[in-house]
Amino acid sequence: MEVPPNRLTALMSIRADNITKTFGDYTALDAVSLSVPDGKLVALLGPSGSGKTTLLRIIAGLEFADAGNGRIYFDEEDVTDVSPGRRGVGFVFQHYALFRHMTVAENIAFGLNVRRRSARPPRAAIKARVCELLKLIQLEDHASRYPSQLSGGQRQRVALARALAVQPKVLLLDEPFGALDAKVRRDLRRWLRNFHDETQITTLFVTHDQDEALEIADEVVVMNNAHVEQVGTPQEVYDRPTTLFVHKFLGNVNRIALPWRGLFAGAPLPVEDGYVFVRPHDIELVHLNSDLDGDPACVTDIHAAGPVAKIAARRLDGLGIIDIEISRANLALLRLREGDDVLLRLRRPPSPSTVDYTI
Repeated sequence: MEVPPNRLTALMSIRADNITKTFGDYTALDAVSLSVPDGKLVALLGPSGSGKTTLLRIIAGLEFADAGNGRIYFDEEDVTDVSPGRRGVGFVFQHYALFRHMTVAENIAFGLNVRRRSARPPRAAIKARVCELLKLIQLEDHASRYPSQLSGGQRQRVALARALAVQPKVLLLDEPFGALDAKVRRDLRRWLRNFHDETQITTLFVTHDQDEALEIADEVVVMNNAHVEQVGTPQEVYDRPTTLFVHKFLGNVNRIALPWRGLFAGAPLPVEDGYVFVRPHDIELVHLNSDLDGDPACVTDIHAAGPVAKIAARRLDGLGIIDIEISRANLALLRLREGDDVLLRLRRPPSPSTVDYTI
């Protein structure tokens, strides 16, 4: 297949079938299966200890599943017993792992230069490849600099270029922006999305940052306690969570004690131990003298900095404080002040496609 000029490798899918991994008495992965379509950017999202990094390392060949438990495929090729160096994987770690004594260009070329002589490209081809990647990561003027002369974001882009230099079949990223500050993370998230759109290389990345996964991934794989909880587009996993864990883990959520008069009759929201779980932006706030039904509360805090106003209101029945998010325009129309009495109610009936996972 001829590779288009803006694509640095052929497309390749990833499939993990029934992967189990234990460390002594600890189960890191319990019969986990996963499919990453070719050309997609997929996030493995979950809390610490959920098994996401272990799964990534098994796909890379840096770890192996328990004997007789699971297989790894790239397209339809079984690579379970193939060594990491022969799998054709580009792996990027959280802390860059650049060679401090090498320039940017030398770091990018490293994987090509250390190949055995029979497999090593000509020097001119390596130079051309490095130039191509420097342009892709927007560091053409930094080829002769050393890692110590770069920012954290620039070093991470060099690490990505070095992983791509050997034309891997797939790209695996383990918390690629975890060591960076918040602003650099945001900038690099956008860059990675554009980078993927340009290269189209199948990419699987591990993160515990919900915003990161929801903002840039084509699909999100939510993991918890050695299992896959849900797989879907960012909108699907956020708006239509299929398990209570996903609902509570993604985004902010209120744990509201029942009974709560603000609920629509029959609303299929998750319930656990006498509490219902509702996101702050799904709660409507109106003045107490309104003809609408709802749960009476008193506004205790208003924070209007930023694009969304965040309000805290204490229920008048003494059953806790509820967080609400509304637009600043709506806040201005309501003319709310701390100490005002209000009614709280579910903003809208859930979509008919919402799964009822009440337990």
